[in-house]
Amino acid sequence: MKRIFLVGSPRSGTTMLQSLLAAHPEVISFPESKFFHYLLYKKFVRKFPSRMEAFFKDEINRPELLQGFDNSQTLGTKVRWFVEILDGLAAEQNKSIWLEKTPEHIYFIEDIQRLLPDAKFIHILRNSMDTIASLHEATRNSHDLWGPGWDLNHCITRWKEAMLISHKYAKNYNHILVRYEDIVDNKVKKLEEVCNFMGVEYDKIMLEFYKEKAVNLSLNLPWHQGIDREVKSNNVHKYHKIFKSHEIRYILDKIKGVKGEISGKVTLEVSEPISDICDLPQIYDRLSCTIKLEGIKLGIIELPICDGMVAAAVLADAIAAQFAWPILDRFFQRNRCEKGNKLWETLLEPLHPKHDWTLFLQELWGRPHWHLEDFYNPEIAEEVSTITLEKDLMVLEISEEFANIKVELPEIDVLVKVGGVAVGIVTVAVENNFVSAQKLRSTITRNMGFELCVAAVREALLGQPLNGKQGLRSRLASCAQQRSNLPDWWNAPDAGGIYPPNAVIFGRRSGAIGTSVSRRASLPAAALQEIASAAAIAGEPTMQIPQENEFPKQVFYAPEIIGSKSSYREVSHSVKPQVLDNHSVTQKLPILSYRRISPDGLDAVNPQIFEQQLHKLKNQGYYSVSLENWRSAKLAKTPLPGKAVLMTFDGGYLDFFQYAWPMLKRFDFTATVFLVAESIGKTNSWEKAEFEEVQLMGWPEILQLRDAGIEFGSMSATHQPLTALSPTEIVREAAKSRAILEQGLEKSVKCFAYPYGDVDPIVAHLIGASGYTFGVSYKLNFSSFDDSLLSLPRLQVTAENALKLL
Repeated sequence: MKRIFLVGSPRSGTTMLQSLLAAHPEVISFPESKFFHYLLYKKFVRKFPSRMEAFFKDEINRPELLQGFDNSQTLGTKVRWFVEILDGLAAEQNKSIWLEKTPEHIYFIEDIQRLLPDAKFIHILRNSMDTIASLHEATRNSHDLWGPGWDLNHCITRWKEAMLISHKYAKNYNHILVRYEDIVDNKVKKLEEVCNFMGVEYDKIMLEFYKEKAVNLSLNLPWHQGIDREVKSNNVHKYHKIFKSHEIRYILDKIKGVKGEISGKVTLEVSEPISDICDLPQIYDRLSCTIKLEGIKLGIIELPICDGMVAAAVLADAIAAQFAWPILDRFFQRNRCEKGNKLWETLLEPLHPKHDWTLFLQELWGRPHWHLEDFYNPEIAEEVSTITLEKDLMVLEISEEFANIKVELPEIDVLVKVGGVAVGIVTVAVENNFVSAQKLRSTITRNMGFELCVAAVREALLGQPLNGKQGLRSRLASCAQQRSNLPDWWNAPDAGGIYPPNAVIFGRRSGAIGTSVSRRASLPAAALQEIASAAAIAGEPTMQIPQENEFPKQVFYAPEIIGSKSSYREVSHSVKPQVLDNHSVTQKLPILSYRRISPDGLDAVNPQIFEQQLHKLKNQGYYSVSLENWRSAKLAKTPLPGKAVLMTFDGGYLDFFQYAWPMLKRFDFTATVFLVAESIGKTNSWEKAEFEEVQLMGWPEILQLRDAGIEFGSMSATHQPLTALSPTEIVREAAKSRAILEQGLEKSVKCFAYPYGDVDPIVAHLIGASGYTFGVSYKLNFSSFDDSLLSLPRLQVTAENALKLL
């Protein structure tokens, strides 16, 4: 007889999974016995006999089974008595497995394993917000049945404890951890995995008879109402109608440490080969990598775990993006560099930005005598050959010498490779049918900036010793030569490519070099449909999309794969001419966040107050800029002229169109509006617990505003706190909303506002990987040059602080 225990937090879907498994022909199950809970929990020990009486008499209607019960027996005897009864009940119905489901047994796993060494455990885990909200509601509505003590903090604690206990057993052979959301998302696949763990074949009858099992197992308790409904995803989230925004933020703050505790943890030495990290339980969401350079800790990188792995290509890219500068600095210290005909030892103090950047450009371009300004000067003449170009696109490898170009076009596009890997396309103006080699070099240096350093470190330095005879340029040349001999080197079988053969790959999307557009990423295969839909609408290149009945093992965003060059041309976003305060510059940008502008409504800024604020801003010399303007300023480390301000509006309320926009236009300001994609034209359903239901803008208003110059961004598909979600759910929220908005707006959407301001490194990484360049949250400070583009702070404007904020 196989004995299996199903455990988890209360309200996490234990009864749903129990009902599905109990519908298997080989399985028998029962209402919650609470046997070990009452047997071993000191608070309930005295109630153990009455609990057994209630279970056998009232719940399974077998009072005769109590005849062998004697409360004076030893603990081991009581366990054997109970197990023999369940064995007998299973044998009566010719079942080979009994399944006992009591969520509280999660606290007694060690005892159960000691008393029943052959027992197996199924853990179900569910989204924190959904579980806590369901617990909070059930314990409020059925207080007499649940008992005292179930305040919000206790509901949070119960979820946290269950998550942490379950993950302790993630690698144990006799335990399996299953996500509630994965069952709902792909019932057959997940049930097959659980059945395999139990040692039986999956039977489709499980999905036909689970409803009647659910009714019998739930004992008609009030918090189990609806347990017999279809097992499918629900876009209506209970916490939207139960918790106010400050309560949601409180919960998120209380649980934020949990994901860190249950993440996979590794240490990587960057001067040693970097491999895929595959031996991770599928239930893990994130990997915490301690990065060391020749034994010295550089810092920690957090990456999402998608489909049980983190690819070496993604790891290397993330390491280079975060630590390129100290790695490069150490390389220069450790190596002999050739300068003219003389070998010299670089003995640099760590991190002298200007000196080291000059040294990097000297080594990258093979110009050891040049000064920093020389690399940006297009007028320096050199004696090099001249070639004729007959098309508007050419490919240049950084480690090769450039030639002058003769071409009868107004401009050319240059696809730049570093070590054989495409980094991006730069547009170069043509004068008198001629482009000098130095103009190519200076344009690439100016437009690609630090991304040249990231790519060079990633391709030439990571995964190998930093000392040796080859300099940086020579290493890049070797890499480029090796890749030139391999067809489709990024993933061809046996070609040493950076992506696995047969992986689904999404190529480079439009956007500026050095932003999230340039970062490699793994994406969850379960979100393929939403990712592919967004890519198709945007016209982005894709490779190897599987058939409808196939499920890919791995999905990647690969910025090296550049399809149509027209998608990548950088468009300059100029600031509308303004009368600027010539005595001021903006080195720290105020990004203001508004909710509603309305004469009525809770927490709405009155139009008169808003008008006064705009009047005050205008009189003080402020003018509107975009996120793209701020990106350009950050890239150049050059303050914006005058007093710049960026205004954003969250939610897409109709009153923005009615009240805010006319005044913005009158005072010559503009704004970015963040839309909850699946609620366009509907109401603010995510605020049921806190605010009145009001109308949101529909597409007619949105398109009219688009044509008037308003920029639109996403506030996700359904306004969920993203740090509480799995990578699959995060990407679905991001990709689905991007697809809806880009299809409706007929233009790209690059800005994302995190619902509730809720963001962490994993969320920011996945939002960037899903196609967004900018991410905004809430913080009590202006944005500086040091802020990540995917985590820009905003100041929340309310009726109380509107006139005081600036």
